[in-house]
Parts: sequence; structure tokens; C-alpha cells
Amino acid sequence: MDLPPHLNSASIYLDGMFDTFLRAYQPSSSILHPAHRANIATPAASWIRVAIALPNRGSLLTLALQALCMTKTARVFGDQVLLRQGMTEHGRALRMLQHVINDKSQAISDRTQAAIRVLGMYELHEGTIGSVVGWTRHQEAVDQLVQLRGPSHGEYESELGQALLSEARRSAMMRGVQFFKGSFFSEERWLSEPWGDKPKDYIQQLYDIGIVLPSICEQLREIKDLRKDPRREQIKQICQHLDSRFHEWHDDFLNIFPVQPYWEQPMELMPQSADISPSRFRTSFGFLNLHIADAMASFWSLRILLHTILRGLSVAEGTVSQESGTKIMTCACNIVKSVPYFTQPTTGFQGMHWIIFPLKAALSAFRQLGWDNEWQWSKGVLVVLKNRGISYGGDVVEVQWGTRDI
Repeated sequence: MDLPPHLNSASIYLDGMFDTFLRAYQPSSSILHPAHRANIATPAASWIRVAIALPNRGSLLTLALQALCMTKTARVFGDQVLLRQGMTEHGRALRMLQHVINDKSQAISDRTQAAIRVLGMYELHEGTIGSVVGWTRHQEAVDQLVQLRGPSHGEYESELGQALLSEARRSAMMRGVQFFKGSFFSEERWLSEPWGDKPKDYIQQLYDIGIVLPSICEQLREIKDLRKDPRREQIKQICQHLDSRFHEWHDDFLNIFPVQPYWEQPMELMPQSADISPSRFRTSFGFLNLHIADAMASFWSLRILLHTILRGLSVAEGTVSQESGTKIMTCACNIVKSVPYFTQPTTGFQGMHWIIFPLKAALSAFRQLGWDNEWQWSKGVLVVLKNRGISYGGDVVEVQWGTRDI
């Protein structure tokens, strides 16, 4: 039977492969938006879903997606031929990218930025040059292109543009916390102009608070003697204000939904993963969907950082803040109780991606407060994520707590 003129066997093959990847990466059941109050903005659609659904993806984005999807499929089924094909497509995509970024109009386009994000995701999984290094380089490249594009609202009106901006803010916040480096995303115009008159969803409102923290970390890193530096009191006041904003965000978040968006339940009610040993906690958290789980895990991890800063400031004043220590440990334990949800099959690779940053925050908390059993358990989960096909998880452990340099 002849195919219609607008179809060919190659496009059907690619669409089928992309669909298979998406179902493994982000099962649709995990991201359905629950009922919420009227006039509440919902989080942006997954950028990779939007990118795959584009009617005209272009050569670079298509090549990048082929590389990622072929490689992931090959890893799952042990297909060495398909794996080599995926690696070949990855090399072709990198070479094509070098040509595209020399043309400004192409470089700042949604499709090019999406392609670079896909190549970054390839590094997250494959770690060709060490996944921490590879992923970071790709994210930094996107940041440069976003900054080149500017914050004008008109640049982010497309569905893909909005989704990519959300991911760029998230990535910049995570890397800023990791490397103690502020971002242009914390500038006032970048906090408002890209949205115009549109309201921000609860994830973006959380990022507005969290994106300030890396700049504070960078400033603290430059201070040689915090005990004598006059900036200490100002930083403390800023952090206390941010803590109040976090409280307000959480209160508003709970009021968005007509039912409780997350809850604590007996561990037995959550499906257990055979490759992850049980934690010492007898309860776990359930969530209405993956976006809500991501919001809460990000909230807890950002509060760990904030109260770590406040605790350090109190030490510089000659006191020890028991309150900050308690909040740090509570948030770290909440992240551990969320791991079963993020690592269950129904949340796909997306769930595993989204728990890495919070788990790293929990690891740091357990390390600084001397909870060795929980620290070892959290390290073990990140290694499991590497064994499941996300190299970045295990590489984070090796870089920060092993013998590898970043």
C-alpha cells in the first residue's frame, strides 16, 4: 500500500521512536493538572514534549532528538547497533550546532535552544565527558543565548519559548546553588518582563525567590572574614526576608487546590523500588502530580540552602541557630520521604531527573549535621539513578564526595 504524499517511512519511524521515548521519559498520567481554583496559572508544558510535537523541528533539533532517543532505546534493549547509530547522530548534531550558532537569528531561536537542551540531556544520561561537565556546558550555552535574546515579552510568547524559559531559570538556579554563582535571571527586568501581563504559575513564583540565593552564596564566598565584615547583617536581613517569602509562597500554594496537594502516608502505600533500599522513615509523601512533587522538593531544597546560610551567619555572630538546624533537617528528611514517589515507574525518567537536585541538597544537609546513615542512603539513591541510565546522579556523588574532580 502506498503512503500518502505527506508521509514517508522515515518520518513514521522517527515519530514512533520519539513517542516511545516520551512515554518512558514523562508518562502523561504523572503530569495531568489536578483541579485548582479559578484563574490560577498552571506550570508550562514540558519543553521536550512541545519540541517533539513541533510540525517542523528542523535538522538540528531532529538530529539531537534522534541521538537521545536512539541511545536511550538502545540502552534499554541492549542493542549495540542502535547505540552506535545514536552516538553517530550525536556527533553529527554537535557539528551542525557549530555552524548554526554562528548565525545569530538561528542561534537564539526556540528550536536551536531546544536542540542544545536535548544535547545537554544526552550528557545527563550518557556522560561522554563526565555528565556533570557536559550537562553544565550545554546549560551555560543556553543561558548565553537567552541573554542574547533579551527579556522582552515578545520573545517568549510561543509555547516552546515559555517552556524553555522555565527550564532555563530552573537550570540556572540549580547550577548557581551548586557553584555559588549568581545569574542574570535574578535581575529585576528578568523577573518581570518575559511574562508581560500574564500571571506566573506557582513554580515560577518559587523560582523568583530561589534564583536570588546563588547571588548571596557568591557574595559570601568572596568575604574573607564573615565575623568582621559589615555586610553580614545586611545579608542576614535579606535571608530572613526570603524566609518570609518562602512561608508566604507555601501558604498560597496550599490554597491553589481544593484538596491537599501533598500528604504523608505509611510507606506501605507507596510502590517500593527493588533497587532502592528502604530508608529508616516509616512514612513517605504522596502528591497529586509530578509538577506538585517537583515544586515541594524544590521548596525543601531551597530552604535547606537558605537555613544553611543563616546557620553560618549565626556561627559568625558567636551563636548556633538551633532553629535553622531543625529546619534544615526537617526539609532533608522530607526530601528522603519523597524519593519513593519520584523513583516509581509511573513518573518516568522525568521524576528521576527532578529528584537529583533535592537529593544533593539533602546529602549536604546530612553531611553538615552528622547524620551518616541518611547521608549514605541518599548517596546510594544517586548511584541507583546512574545504574538506571542517568549518569549525572552517580557522577554528582563521585565529584563532590569521591575522588573525581569536576
